Amino acid sequence: MDFNAIAEKWQKVWEERRIFEAKVDEKKQKYFITVPFPYTNSPMHIGHGRTYVTADIYARYMRMKGYNVLFPFAFQFTGTPILSVADAIKRGDQDIIDFFKNVYEIDEEKIKDLSDPYKLAEYFRQEMEKTAKAVGLSVDWRRSFTTVDDRFANFIQWQFKKLKDKGKLVKETDAVGYCPRDQFPVGMHDTKGDVEPEIEKLDVIFFEGDYFYPVATSRPETVFAGVGVAISPLTTYVIAEYSGKKILLSKEAFEKLSYQKELKKVGEVKPEELKVKEAVNPVTRKKVKVVLSKLVDPSIGTGLIMLTPAHDPIHKIIAEDNGIEDYYSVISSPDLPEIPTEEIDIRDMAELKDFADQIYRIEYYKGVMKDVSTYVPDYMKQYVKEMISGKPVKDARISTVELLNSIGRHDTIYEIMNGPIYCRCGAQIVVKVIKDQWFIAYDDPEWKMAVLNSLDNINFVPSEVRKDIEKAIFNLRKRAVGRSRGLGVKLPWDESEIIDSLSDSTIYTAFYTISHLLKKANDKLFDYVFLGLGNPEEISKELGISKEEVEELRKEYNYWYPVDSRHSGRDLIQNHIPYYIYNHLEILGKLPRQIVINGFVRVGGKKMSKSFRNVYPLSKAIKEYGVDPVRIALATPKLSEDVEFNSSVVTSIADQLKRIYSLIVELLETKGGNNFGTAEKWLSSIISEKIKTVDKKMRNLDFFEAYNIILYGIYNDFKDYLDFTTGINEDLIKKSISAWLRMIYPAAPHIAEELWSKAFLGLVAEQEYPKPEEFTIYPDAVVEKGYIDYVISEIKELERIVGEGEKAVIYVNNDLSLAKDVAKAIEEGQSLFEFARGNEKLEKVYSSMKAYDGIFRKSLLTLQEFDEIRTLANYANYIMRKTNLGQLSVYDSNDPNVPDFKGKKSQALPLSPSIVIFSS
Repeated sequence: MDFNAIAEKWQKVWEERRIFEAKVDEKKQKYFITVPFPYTNSPMHIGHGRTYVTADIYARYMRMKGYNVLFPFAFQFTGTPILSVADAIKRGDQDIIDFFKNVYEIDEEKIKDLSDPYKLAEYFRQEMEKTAKAVGLSVDWRRSFTTVDDRFANFIQWQFKKLKDKGKLVKETDAVGYCPRDQFPVGMHDTKGDVEPEIEKLDVIFFEGDYFYPVATSRPETVFAGVGVAISPLTTYVIAEYSGKKILLSKEAFEKLSYQKELKKVGEVKPEELKVKEAVNPVTRKKVKVVLSKLVDPSIGTGLIMLTPAHDPIHKIIAEDNGIEDYYSVISSPDLPEIPTEEIDIRDMAELKDFADQIYRIEYYKGVMKDVSTYVPDYMKQYVKEMISGKPVKDARISTVELLNSIGRHDTIYEIMNGPIYCRCGAQIVVKVIKDQWFIAYDDPEWKMAVLNSLDNINFVPSEVRKDIEKAIFNLRKRAVGRSRGLGVKLPWDESEIIDSLSDSTIYTAFYTISHLLKKANDKLFDYVFLGLGNPEEISKELGISKEEVEELRKEYNYWYPVDSRHSGRDLIQNHIPYYIYNHLEILGKLPRQIVINGFVRVGGKKMSKSFRNVYPLSKAIKEYGVDPVRIALATPKLSEDVEFNSSVVTSIADQLKRIYSLIVELLETKGGNNFGTAEKWLSSIISEKIKTVDKKMRNLDFFEAYNIILYGIYNDFKDYLDFTTGINEDLIKKSISAWLRMIYPAAPHIAEELWSKAFLGLVAEQEYPKPEEFTIYPDAVVEKGYIDYVISEIKELERIVGEGEKAVIYVNNDLSLAKDVAKAIEEGQSLFEFARGNEKLEKVYSSMKAYDGIFRKSLLTLQEFDEIRTLANYANYIMRKTNLGQLSVYDSNDPNVPDFKGKKSQALPLSPSIVIFSS
């Protein structure tokens, strides 16, 4: 089967009929679905595919449910990713060129042309649009735009003027992640691997000696236990002038801290020369050793560490390796021994770091300072006794910093805690303190609390992602918005600064509502369209457009906004999603009603990355496996879990689609009658119940469960029906296939259309989602078929254990009243313990009833009678055929006159007969 030929055929039909072009219709309830627009610096990959196809399945489903659905798409040209790739091509970066040739399959001559960033962005925009259409996204392409379109630039500049007017855009001095080569602040999308720099402030304590030894620490309160200074033997140390002091820094630290502090290099010294030195602890005034250790990372902090062996297992190893044995603890905690590191015997660095973190957390949250006044000189004793000794560590830390500041031995630096991180240009990111930089004030306490409180108005799917988003919002710092280079929109009041790519992609989804109609724009127009401010007649005169055109734009926005379902990958939880909520709340006052987060796609067990060489273009996956198998493979695993994309998974799905195709074609070609027996009643019932179940799963975006039922459950039901019936009912089959295809359609729309065209008029894309009431439920048929299937499965399980038999004896216990009591208890949610209360018989009946599905139990509760013996007699031939038995005998276990084979007679329970197998 040529999946892609089928897809192209129906995509052309959809496009010709323009069925995904969304228009305002006040008679219909709208549903607005969006996804993050992609960066056009590479082809669309299967990671994009997962988010986009998930949204598309939902869009197609909601259309079938009667909603007027808008699903638009646009392209992100802003920022450094495009520029970095173009620059790499320009300078002949062979890795990038080879990657483009071998992975993206781009001709070498064409690659040369992509050294122009605009040509590169436009090339990949076209490729992405082609791929988005090829994978079957049901997008209204009239509304598409790029972030360098003039109309969009006007919109973003309007947004930033609003932020500035509201005091949310501030000009300050602050620390930011910074590329020293490109010379601008960086965020996640400016870095290799899309890593957001996590910047934290560290305390610096100056130990004294021939130079000042600035040790960086996150635990200044442990300075009272500082018994040494450790440096790395693997680097050179720089003597620098800073604030009137000569300080010692590793070469690496000097280079990076030069972006934060005014440092002047005055000399260098080798680590071996420092080994003979001593330093003075600024609070204890004791001389301590300066020691060398390869465990000191010269690139972290200042390249020097204060040794506190009692509180850090790594420090303990360094101290003991250098003959420092006199160390002590200055914090007590009920959850730790007197010396927390005393019994440690670990050498694995990862384990040591975990253990150090554990000590840190316990001491910080539960620790109390010991009487550290015994370690300090007399002139400090009173302060230390009153402000530090006996105080919780949280409070003592603040007082210790105040003490150090009072004697001029304290400073702070910024560190990237999740480094090293590299810019897309290849340079390592540093922290730079930038003066007079424009920031969005995401740390504004009132704004932050308003955003956190607003989350109650958003439905998060899966629900557990709300905690992650809350945490990200709580931890947000100010964000530098300007970049000195790259593509994008210029700050309206400073054309030397380009707004960064995560700052111009916050309320852009509002622009979709008017992008297909907008001809001219100014701030007054945007005020009117998005905020309802101003006079449309005056605006129309200013812009030279009709008043009706202005009002039409307002009407479009009012109809479509807010976004009903925002879909995104998990990687955007730390930045884009919070920014999206912040800006919507502040500027538009309209929040997305739902945010859907999906996991990553892994290839070869790893998250996709250029460094792993495992980036999988979506177009390549489509070419190799076909559109609909790829759609299902990407979007139907559990939403919160990562997807492992591999050949066996997609091929298995393709094979199942082929089996479904063949079965439906076979059923449509089979002539039948109007027989309507138990098999037909059962099929009608089971299709009704599965429509109900699947519809609920689809509404809740549980595509995993929904498509397990659709692709495998219903397929097996049809096969079961064919095996069970005495002659197919043609009308029921056609009606059931119609419902099945409508359920298949959202995830596999092309196959669904192809099969629909063989039996039905119109397009399946324009049909309603099936309703349970299209089919009648027949409780007696459901119970009969369910009971027979249960007996067959029990016989097969026995045969698996004892071997195939010639004859079976079945003992039944016709106690419908007890069976119904148990079924009712299970349906009402009673646990085994609540229902049985230790009664062994009730426990067994409960357990056996749990083996039946929900529709069986619900149907059973409606029955006034059900005769197990008569049912088994009626279907004896069917049971024997399914189990390869030659003879079947059925007995009432309550009849004292029937024989008791192998003591099984008394073991029969309601709807759980006791079975004996006899071999020939």
